[in-house]
Amino acid sequence: MEKPMTDRPQRFTDAEATVDWLIETVGQDIRVGAPLGLGKPATLLNALYARAKANPAIRLSILTALSLDVPHASSDLERRIMDPIVERVFEDYPGLHYLRDVQSGALPDNVTVSEFFFQPGALLGNEHAQRHYRSVNYTHVARDLINSGVNVLMQMGAPGPDDSCFSLSSNTDVTLDLVPVIEAMRERGEPIWVIGQLNARMPMMTRSALVDASLADAIFEGEAATFKPFGAPAMPVAPADYAIGLRVSGLIADGGTLQIGIGSLSDAIAYSCDLRHNHNADYQALMHGIDRGDAERALIEAIGGLEPFEQGLYGCTEMLVDAYIQMYRAGVISRPVYDDIGIQKLLDAGAIGIDVNAATLAALRDAGDLRSQLDETDVARLKHIGVFHDDVSLQGRELDAGDGGAAIAADLDDATARAEIEARCLGDRLKGATLVHGGFFLGPNSFYDALHALDDDERDLFHMTSVGEINELYGNEALRRVQRRQSRFVNTAIKATLSGAIASDGLESGQVLSGVGGQYNFVSQAHALEDGRSIICVRAVRQSSDGPESNIVAHYAHTTIPRHLRDIVVTEYGVADLRGKTDEEVAKALIEIADARFQDELRSSAVAAGKLARDYQVPIRARSNTPENVGRWLAAEKARGRFEPYPYGSDFTEIERALIGALKKLQGGSTGQTLSQFARHAARLASLPVAAGPYLERMGLERPRSLRESLYARLVTLALINDGLIDADDDKTEDSDHGA
Repeated sequence: MEKPMTDRPQRFTDAEATVDWLIETVGQDIRVGAPLGLGKPATLLNALYARAKANPAIRLSILTALSLDVPHASSDLERRIMDPIVERVFEDYPGLHYLRDVQSGALPDNVTVSEFFFQPGALLGNEHAQRHYRSVNYTHVARDLINSGVNVLMQMGAPGPDDSCFSLSSNTDVTLDLVPVIEAMRERGEPIWVIGQLNARMPMMTRSALVDASLADAIFEGEAATFKPFGAPAMPVAPADYAIGLRVSGLIADGGTLQIGIGSLSDAIAYSCDLRHNHNADYQALMHGIDRGDAERALIEAIGGLEPFEQGLYGCTEMLVDAYIQMYRAGVISRPVYDDIGIQKLLDAGAIGIDVNAATLAALRDAGDLRSQLDETDVARLKHIGVFHDDVSLQGRELDAGDGGAAIAADLDDATARAEIEARCLGDRLKGATLVHGGFFLGPNSFYDALHALDDDERDLFHMTSVGEINELYGNEALRRVQRRQSRFVNTAIKATLSGAIASDGLESGQVLSGVGGQYNFVSQAHALEDGRSIICVRAVRQSSDGPESNIVAHYAHTTIPRHLRDIVVTEYGVADLRGKTDEEVAKALIEIADARFQDELRSSAVAAGKLARDYQVPIRARSNTPENVGRWLAAEKARGRFEPYPYGSDFTEIERALIGALKKLQGGSTGQTLSQFARHAARLASLPVAAGPYLERMGLERPRSLRESLYARLVTLALINDGLIDADDDKTEDSDHGA
């Protein structure tokens, strides 16, 4: 079907009218590509999906990633704690109706949903999701969307300063990579339609994120298009996370580059960098108290440091997260980069500063970066980077300073002209500074509030751009190499094998947990950069229903990062530098940062595989790799109010945080253990402790009205007792069960 020749964009204030136009324009074979995460136009997608459910003649395919939905309670007890949180935190976020049907197995036959990244763990065991998963490196998504036959691109953004443009907001990532493809397809007359939903509650990001309104064929805007964006509540930072974050912070070089992702580990890294920068004496004392082997100390000295960040860090990350805002506020993210390689090199060499003066012009000329006789290209460049102010123009071979004065010869080797240029043409400061390049963003509501609150100059420092610009060196490689000096690409994994292979996105069964995203790109980039390093963070232990389980394993039947790209692995117990090492050295290093409970088994496996000498013994120092020792390292600082579970605030109240933690631990145990504990405390739970009152009130269980509610009240109390939040022998309430 040929696209009608109409002015772009068509504008709508009603979702149903937008879908009417879409079906009339595109037809009934609709293959939608939508951004990952926050940038999905939920209102439009829900309306389109409802239309497809009602009309089997419509064939709808949705290609996307990281479909976000509010949590749903699976029991009455969960509902009691979750429903008030969901109502408060997510407000009018509409959710994604297709996702709910995927989860429940109710997707109609005429609809297909295919994702390349799942909300971690959310779709394990889901047949449709697992069958239609696409394993795609993030930088290849734009290519693969087009190759899969997508004919409609739908995205949510934010209104721009006026109707001539809009902001891609949270998702410049793939969209900017697609813009030249879209333009080429339009020129060839190939079918491709772009639909935007403008949500006034989305942060308006600037620079590359601001695109001409004509990019979209149709825009859905106004009150009906606006809702509260999905806010991912901050997760608690456990002691193990803080221990990992502290170790990582010592591997980061002052004046370097940092990439981190979302979650409690990124919060731990940001917090540790803040401590290093702003409370350095305390930080150094803590780091010297942490058990670090000689190899870890040597690595810190070689590639990192423990001193404050005097030069600051620059952020280059596919995912802009709250941790970057926190490090910006702390003065850690403070090294600006510029898109002019000549300026960047001079800044790095200390030949110029960000304030423009005669020395700036001289340094550019002395470096051979400017010709004597300036032409239009030179003047445009000097204005772009702020060396010349905006009123300067070139008229023939003379400069007009825009001040009404006489023209100046545009010759830098003419001493008289040079003096006039320095007096009348120079700007005040370099322009175009970037502190963080990001591809998309996601985080808690407070993070979005912080982005909204940035003033215009600050907002420009957070430059949202394409994933191709960030996750690869290809393209403007010379500039990217200069900007990304001493890069530390920090990512997380679920398992590390004794060969140095990493599993991050899937299980041995073949089930996909999340997706590779950009992890491979960053690991590969770390090896391609002369002084870059990849740091993979792995919690040494996970708690399963069968008890503790080591995340350092002999082998694993799924690989995300192959062993030939092994680099640095960090657990709460230490740092293993694996780059260029022998298999035996790798096995030793990983065993020595594993939990002590699993070291003998790992040693035996490596010996049996012929990867470790039979006379190797785990060092005495590594035998202290226990959770108790991690707690001991942090105890003194925790007593001073540091290393709190939510260092940057929480969407949950204090009582909710306590309930969530206690009930999660109770749920994590086996049914037999829970029943045993319940029986053990049964006599003391005949009436409920007074201290449980506020918690039970929050759950609506302060006065149980049925046998079920009475049981719930006692289960909650048991969880609180087990977690040490209340004492079972406190003064008791009257047993006011009704119907019990």
